[in-house]
Amino acid sequence: MARPGPTHTAVGQLVSRRYEVLEELARGGHSAVYRGVDQKCGGEVAIKMLLGGAAASPEMAVRLVREHRAMLDLEGTSAVRALDLGSTSDGAVCLVMELLKGMDLGDYLNGCDDRGERVSPPTIARLLAPIVKTLEKAHEMGIAHRDLKPANIYVLREQNGSSVRLLDFGLAKVASAPPLTKDGIVIGSPSYIAPEVWAGNPGALDHRVDIYSLGAIIYRAMAGEVPFPASSIREKVRMATTEKRPSLHARRPDLPPEVDAWVEQVLAIEPDSRFHRMRGMWFAFLDAVGIEHDVGEESSLD
Repeated sequence: MARPGPTHTAVGQLVSRRYEVLEELARGGHSAVYRGVDQKCGGEVAIKMLLGGAAASPEMAVRLVREHRAMLDLEGTSAVRALDLGSTSDGAVCLVMELLKGMDLGDYLNGCDDRGERVSPPTIARLLAPIVKTLEKAHEMGIAHRDLKPANIYVLREQNGSSVRLLDFGLAKVASAPPLTKDGIVIGSPSYIAPEVWAGNPGALDHRVDIYSLGAIIYRAMAGEVPFPASSIREKVRMATTEKRPSLHARRPDLPPEVDAWVEQVLAIEPDSRFHRMRGMWFAFLDAVGIEHDVGEESSLD
């Protein structure tokens, strides 16, 4: 989500006669997230509310309900924790979540860039291992996130406990539920979209779009740029769907040359050529950059 725009009229509202909306924290195309306070227990919360026409859209309301369900199903993982499914005074559905303190991975990486630093493999391993476990569980349950990008991974301050949270399941595809995205519609962040997404056939997509997207996030974190930087969407699509996969070793000569074979597979144009499991992708990355891990954890992988 983008940084807050002008103050929205939601500030001052009381959601479900319990949660007072205090200030806007972030805003996207269809929703905004606010800081609020639970008047029942006094704790702070985050409240996601639909904006404008989206607030009156049955489809967007269903998406928010599904997002709440996905977060409940992933309770105990690094998915952001859902606290309640509430409603505004005019009946619009809104989602009440834990309030996070820290910064998203995009801001974290931009800070590294500003300081002229490159993220080390051990730091990537520490930050993203919980995200990998969360996505692995989601995929086992038939949930594909479909909007993985640095802005949807939140790096918490140490005093908040677990190091990261996975945000925004609003575009998630749930295998057991009817699809909501219409044919011909492309959703997601262009720099992290898997090649098959550009075909506009959402029914054909599966968990392998997440594997591509997380691979693109890792590449961006380590290289200091996205895999296919381009000045236009058209050029980005052409590069992502037809060009040779980029060399991470060329951007980071301190990494073993073997890392490029991992890039070729995780960012493969054809889904069948990609890693089949999130954990398989992850362990291959750790091997490629020389980070030890428990090989016993791989016993159930393809």
